[in-house]
Amino acid sequence: MKWRRHTNEPVGAGDIARTAMLASLIAGLLVSGVAMVSAATAFDIGPKVGDILVFRQGARMPNDWEFTVANTALPAVTCSLRPEVMASGGGSLVVEERFQHPRTFRVHWAGAHTSDGTADCGNSAELVLSSPDLVLLSNAVGGAGVEHKTFAGF
Repeated sequence: MKWRRHTNEPVGAGDIARTAMLASLIAGLLVSGVAMVSAATAFDIGPKVGDILVFRQGARMPNDWEFTVANTALPAVTCSLRPEVMASGGGSLVVEERFQHPRTFRVHWAGAHTSDGTADCGNSAELVLSSPDLVLLSNAVGGAGVEHKTFAGF
C-alpha cells in the first residue's frame, strides 16, 4: 500500500537524485535534437559545382522525360533536354554555378543533341536548370562523375 506524501515532509535524497536524473535526460534529449537539426542543415546532399553528368552513348534512358530549360546566352529562349536523345549521341553536363533563391544551377552542355527538332539546345550551351530537374537528370545517368578505368600497362 502506497502512502501519499504530506506537504510538510522533508524531501529525501532519492527524490533529489530522481529529479536530477530526469533533468539530465531531458537536457541530453534537447542537446541531441539541436545537434541533429544543425547536422541536417550543414549537409548538402544535392548537386555541387564541378559535378559532371555523363550521358554515355547508347545508354538506356527514360524515353518520356523532357525538361524545359533557359539558355543563359539568350534569356528569353528556352530549349529542351531529353535524356534519351542526349544519350543517343553522347555528351555531358557540367555544373558551373549554383544559385540559392530560387535554387537553380547554371550548367554547360557539350554533346551531340539535347532534343529533337527546334527544341534542341545545340551541341554546346549554357543552361539554367532547377534543382529537382538536375537531380532527376543525375539519377538518370547514375549519379555525378565519370567512370574510372585503368589503362593497359599500369
